[in-house]
Order: sequence, then C-alpha cells, then structure tokens
Amino acid sequence: MNKTKLIVSMSAVLIIFLAVFKISKKPPEVLQDVPKESTIVSVKSAAESKTFSQKIQLPANVVGDQEIKITAKSSGTIVIAPNNIGAPISAGSLLAKIEDAENLESNGNFNNLQTQQAEISAEQAKKNYGLTKDVYKDLQDSSSSTRVQRDNAKAQRDIAKLQYENALLGLTGSTDNHIAISPISGVITNKAVSVGDSVSLGQLIATVSKSSKIKVQFFVDSSQQKKLMRGQKIYAVDDDGSRHSLLIQSIAITADQTTKRFLIEAYPEKYTPSLLSGTIINVLIEIANTTQKENHFILLLSAISIGQNENFIFVAENNIAKKKNVSIVDVNGETAEISIEALPETLFIVDGNKLLADGENIVLQN
Repeated sequence: MNKTKLIVSMSAVLIIFLAVFKISKKPPEVLQDVPKESTIVSVKSAAESKTFSQKIQLPANVVGDQEIKITAKSSGTIVIAPNNIGAPISAGSLLAKIEDAENLESNGNFNNLQTQQAEISAEQAKKNYGLTKDVYKDLQDSSSSTRVQRDNAKAQRDIAKLQYENALLGLTGSTDNHIAISPISGVITNKAVSVGDSVSLGQLIATVSKSSKIKVQFFVDSSQQKKLMRGQKIYAVDDDGSRHSLLIQSIAITADQTTKRFLIEAYPEKYTPSLLSGTIINVLIEIANTTQKENHFILLLSAISIGQNENFIFVAENNIAKKKNVSIVDVNGETAEISIEALPETLFIVDGNKLLADGENIVLQN
C-alpha cells in the first residue's frame, strides 16, 4: 500500500517537472509596438504672426453730450419738482424748489455778500469765455494749427460759454437759494429728487444735456491707449449681446491722477435709441499688436514652453513636430514677442503643443 502511494507521488512530481521544462524551452512571444496616434495641432504662419489682434471688453458710461449737473444751493425739503427724465427744457426752467426752516432772505447782509460773490463769479467767467474765444479764433486763422488743436480749443470755448451762462443765471437767482434752475436749454437726463425729499447743500438735483446726443466714456491703461486712434471703430454691447458701432472722438493724453488710466470718448455712428444717458454698458475693442523687427513674432504665451534653462516652441515640418529654441523679447498680457530665425512660410504650432515631443507625428487642423 505504502509502495503504491510512493510510486504515484513520484510519477506526479515527474509529470510536473517535465511540464515546467517544456514551458521554459518555449520561445518567448515577440511583443509588437503599437504605433502612437498622430497629435492634432493648429498652426499659424510666421508671416501671420507679425500681428496679433486681441478683442477686449471694458465697462463704459453712457452720458449726455455737454451735460450740466445742477445741485442744491441750500438744505431743506423739495416742495416742487415739475419735470421728468427726457423732458425738453429751456434755459431758466425751474427744476426744483426747496423750503427750509431758516429764512436766509431775512438777513440782508448775507444776501448782499452772496450777490457780490455771484457778480465776481460772473465777471471771471466772462473773462475766461473771452480768452477761450480769442484762442479758438487765432487757431482758426492760423495755417500751422492742427485739427486736434482747433478741436480742443473749440471744446474749451464751449465749456467756458456754458460756465458763463451758468454764472449769469446764478447772479440772477443769487437772492433766492431755494430755487434750482437749468442754466442751459436741453433734455433732462437724470432727475435725482422728488417732492418730499430732504436735500442738503450741494446735493445733485438734476442733470441736463444740451442736446439729445450721447457719448460713451471709458478708461484704458497706457499700453491700450497707445494703440487707439481717433476715428477708430469700436462697439457698444447691450445686455442681449447686440452691438452698436461707435467712433472714437477723444483720447486723453494725460492719465487720471488716481487711477492712472486714460479717458476715451466715443460717439455712436448713428442714432441708437437703446443707448440711454446714465446707463452702464460694455465696449468691445479690437487692439492689434504688431512687430516690424526682423525675426520677431507675436504668439500666445500658451504656444511657448518656458523653462529655467530654455524657452522653445514647435514648428510643423512635413507633418513632424520640430522643437525650436526662442528668445522672449517682451510679454504683454497673454501674448509674448519672441525672436527666432524663421521664413515667412514657417508654421508655428499654436495649439496642441503641450503634449508634443520633438520628432513626433502631427496632423494639421484646418
């Protein structure tokens, strides 16, 4: 019995040994390399990369052209406020009447002093208006003056005229600080008070635009200001996405002292009812960055691989990605100006480059 078990065990061990030996002698299977799929990329020629156009949106205010803000000359309660927004009015029209507890008119000395101050203001405004008229006339007669100089002088003359008219009306009503009147003819674009409201000295009563025309005002930084020009077309964008063409009319040459940004004014190319004074909109501007230097190009930063030891891009050559080292000359927002020797027809890979390796197969995307 024991002898039989021993024979069976030895036979089983022998069978296992022979099986292992046979498997070890079997030649290994050859693993076949699976070819990697070509990477889909987008390209841009070196000639096209001389210019990069960028669209930006900025917040803007819609204001009336040649606006005047009328403020309260005394504290009290509004008892009369006859006109509404959009109402056409003439110079001298009543905008509001204020009633207060103190009867300032009972003090003759106060009224006399106020009248003297109004007379001085009117005289100064008259002199300033005369000077601006003379400057504008001289520039009109001068053959060497530029259009910008004449336009600026005309604007200064118009402002001085409005200030003079305002001073005259202020002199007329200097004995009654309880009445707010419009110094100009125009349209009410903002009514800030209603009957029963309490107001304080200097508080806004209303805004009057000399005409129904509006303009759009917004601010840009110094890099954007250098790329804008008078007469350039931009777009006002409504909440529903509709666009209205505007033309840039004025570009400030000095920045606001607080924000360090430059004021830009643009006017609608045609009458646009949806652009209402006192509203806030967005403006869409296309700014072009251009380089004229030889072997200098402008690309998105995303198309450039930036490292500690090297900066490089990929170019497409016969459906193969080729790594090319570049020098970064300048960075402006999301773009960079690079230096690389390239023919106009060289194709820079601008999208799909992040997972590429030198010499890899690529497919150009239409």
